[in-house]
Amino acid sequence: MSHDLLVYMTGKSAAVAAPPRRPRHAMPAVAKRAGHLPGRRRMPEQGVVDKYVGWVPFGFVIAAIVMLAAAGVTWVTSPYWHTHITMAAPRNVGVVPVTVTAKTGTTVPVVPAAFVSPDMIEIPRLGAKAPIVDVNTLSNGSLDVPLNPKIVGWWEGGAKPGAAKGTAVLDGHINYAGVEGVLSRIGTLNPGDAVFVDGMSNGKRTRLAFKITGVRTYSKEALPYREIFDQHSIGRLAIITCGGPFDAKTGNYLDNIVAYAVPA
Repeated sequence: MSHDLLVYMTGKSAAVAAPPRRPRHAMPAVAKRAGHLPGRRRMPEQGVVDKYVGWVPFGFVIAAIVMLAAAGVTWVTSPYWHTHITMAAPRNVGVVPVTVTAKTGTTVPVVPAAFVSPDMIEIPRLGAKAPIVDVNTLSNGSLDVPLNPKIVGWWEGGAKPGAAKGTAVLDGHINYAGVEGVLSRIGTLNPGDAVFVDGMSNGKRTRLAFKITGVRTYSKEALPYREIFDQHSIGRLAIITCGGPFDAKTGNYLDNIVAYAVPA
């Protein structure tokens, strides 16, 4: 979940002028010395040649070492290092919850037992458990994502998990700096899989149980923001990360994967 940046984005350099030519200056007059004819170029002494030429290859070696070291640091710390290893295949199963249909065929809302200020999420089927921190939208309108892929963000501008109305949005990186994210495999979840969210409710430690209703894969070029961030829906979770093909040119995944859940 590009700092990856992940969702809610409204959209995802210049020629360099040639340096000015240095003015040509007249070469200074060379004093006549014995053994040198006027108009002839005097060759420098061998020691002078060794003094300067000897430093040239050494300088190149030093520059090469510095460049390799810098490249190594960039490679290891890049958020896209090893990203080709983690792939989330496109998948669409189940339903996106807006309301829940009872056996009688009528449409009834799900009424949760409580809502929490979340600080922990657990998805048993994936063996995933991670702390939750508050995140907000960035100046460009994109949703912030915790840099650490082992931490999940909760959008504090939306509903709290367990609220009777609105979407509680949770996000996380699929990977970062070669570390696989805790939400990297949410695309493999099936309807009915359990999700637990822990937090404080009315001063008490509370655990809420949810069940997955569906999984959707959306192209970032056609992301249904209103559907994902809907605050007029029944109370639900939208758990988001990146997925689909990885574009090495931009350093981004092309899709977002969203797992929807309602109170169990």
